[in-house]
Parts: sequence; C-alpha cells; structure tokens
Amino acid sequence: MGKTETIAQILKEEVIRGTYPVNSRFPSEYELSDRFGVNKKTVNKAVTLLVAEGFLERGRGGKGTIVCATSKFPKHHVVYLGSLRQSYFAKLGDGIQMAALENNSIMSVVTPTIEQFHSVLQNLNNSNIDGILTSSYGLLPEMKKPVIYMEDQNGDIKYPDYVACDSYSAGYNLMKEIISRGHRNIVLLFHFMNNPKRLHGFYDAMKESGITDYKERTFMSMEFTVEESNMLLSQMRRKFPGFTAVAACSDDDIFRVIRSMQHFGLQWEGKIAMAGFGNIPEISSFYPIATVEQYPVRIGRHAYKKLLQKIVNPELPVRELIDTELINADNIPVIK
Repeated sequence: MGKTETIAQILKEEVIRGTYPVNSRFPSEYELSDRFGVNKKTVNKAVTLLVAEGFLERGRGGKGTIVCATSKFPKHHVVYLGSLRQSYFAKLGDGIQMAALENNSIMSVVTPTIEQFHSVLQNLNNSNIDGILTSSYGLLPEMKKPVIYMEDQNGDIKYPDYVACDSYSAGYNLMKEIISRGHRNIVLLFHFMNNPKRLHGFYDAMKESGITDYKERTFMSMEFTVEESNMLLSQMRRKFPGFTAVAACSDDDIFRVIRSMQHFGLQWEGKIAMAGFGNIPEISSFYPIATVEQYPVRIGRHAYKKLLQKIVNPELPVRELIDTELINADNIPVIK
C-alpha cells in the first residue's frame, strides 16, 4: 500500500470513529501534509479518495473540506430478485428496502424474463453486490453470492436458507376456524406451486375433526385461468353437492373461484365460506373472504437482516418462520 492509500485509510478510520463529526470542517491539506510529513499533492490524492467514497465533500469559496458521512454509502448493496407487480411481493420489497436504508445500504430490484434469467444470474454472480433475496423464481442454481429465499417451500421445491411465514400453522388454524363454525362439507383448492405445508395444515385440522376424506376433497390447479377454475368448480359441485366452504392456499385462487361462482350465477355471499392466504387488498377489501396475513413487510425486513449474517458467515444456516394472523374470520358464515 502506497503513502496515499495509507493516509486515506488512517483518515477514513478516524472519520468512522467520529473524530470528525458530520458537517464539521476537515483538516486542511496544509495541516495534513505537516502531520504526515508529505507534500500537499499526496495529501490531496488521499482526501480525493475519501471524497470519492462519500465521506468528505469539498467546499466552495474557501469553505474547506466538510465531513458529510461517518460511514460508507452504501454499506451494502443487495438485490431483490422478484416481481413488484402484485401487492404481496411489493410488500416484501418494501420490507427489504426499509431494513437496507436503516443499515445505510441500498436494494436493487431485478425482474428478469425467462429468456433473461440465466444471463442475469451470471451477471449477478460476477457483480460487486453483497447478496440476493428472492421469491417466486424457484431454486437458483449454484451462486457465488449468499441467497435467502422468502418462502420455505413451493410445490416440491424446498429451499435451503429461508425466512418465511409459518404456512403449516396458518393452514391448520384457518381450517380449525372454518370447522368451529359448523362447516363439514368443505372443498380444498391447491395450486401445484403453492406451499404444500398450508395444505397439510388443512388436512391435520380436518383429520382431528373426523373429516377423513380430505384428499378426495382436494382439487388440484395447474393453471392460473378462470377457465380452469370454472371446470374445477363444476367438479366440486358434482362430487360434493351443497359444499359450504372453499379453502385455498392463496387469495388469487379464491378470487378465481369467486369469478367462477359469478359465471354460473351462484349466490355464495353469506352462504359459502371463502378462505385464502395473503390478505391481498385488491381481493380481501372487495369480497367477504377470510384470509391469512403473512406479514410480507416483516418477512422482507427480517430476511435482509439474516442476509447480512449470511454475508459475514456464508455457512450459517438460516431457517426462520414468521407468525401469521387470521384476518376477517367473521366472514366465515356460521352453519347452525
């Protein structure tokens, strides 16, 4: 390390320790050259390095150099690999960004298409980012950067390091609430990319209540279309006529069932319980459904903090579950 870099490192450490408070005047080049026994040109280069890193700002009109930060900005640069189009995922991003800014760091959002996916991952691997937080992109291939997933499982995919909501307990508690209100003729809707722990929570609550044909009552969804929902609703009505409750593993699936109810001219409000996951305001604010609040902002904040630990210790296992809350349980009709 040369003289310039050595002096810059000493001065930076002093700024970080608070030797020179924010908005205070930094020692002049005359003072620094006398202190370190070097010429002003060498000191000027050292100060320029600190200016480039954002610690100092050169004043104008003879005001000298001012201390503008006592820590490097950004301290960390992380990437949220996910979409912001749906409110749930946007809230995950909000949580990450809040925690990052509190840590004097920044977050970038990257939403590649399927065609761009592998080249984007390669670029992230070769970039100077510190880590990745991700949702809805499945299991990433071997990455050089630490990765935290914001779901513990999707379909058959289990993630190695995650911060997620407690899907099993949420499903169990939701189904217990439905059953406690007198419902026995219940049908379940499960999309193959949902978290199966939610479905297992449904199953265990039904089994405890003596509803043993829960697997026959499960209707599998493979698409995200109203047309498929129309077909599944027809199957539900044919196989379990007079069902009084539909429990799904996402609010989106419940929304498609509601659309299908409207398509067939069925009056479900106040008669058939509709329950999902996500507390998506575009759905739960307009339709009388019960839903599970997964607290995505909290998940995002906590995932960021765990990522910082993973950056320092890449071998650290991260497996954290966040508590959920049942919302709008009063929307579940009581069967007398």
